[in-house]
Amino acid sequence: MQTDWTNLERVARQRGITLSEAQSLAERMRWPMVFKTHETLVLAPVSAAGA
Repeated sequence: MQTDWTNLERVARQRGITLSEAQSLAERMRWPMVFKTHETLVLAPVSAAGA
């Protein structure tokens, strides 16, 4: 089971998409999310996070 959380900014940068598109992708794919004061962390699949 994967336990590496990443932020949406990193997902956007690695996929070459905007932050808004990364947010939409995370919602559409139903990735678990944690909302913090200045960022949103997601539990994206390894292939989507580029790890």
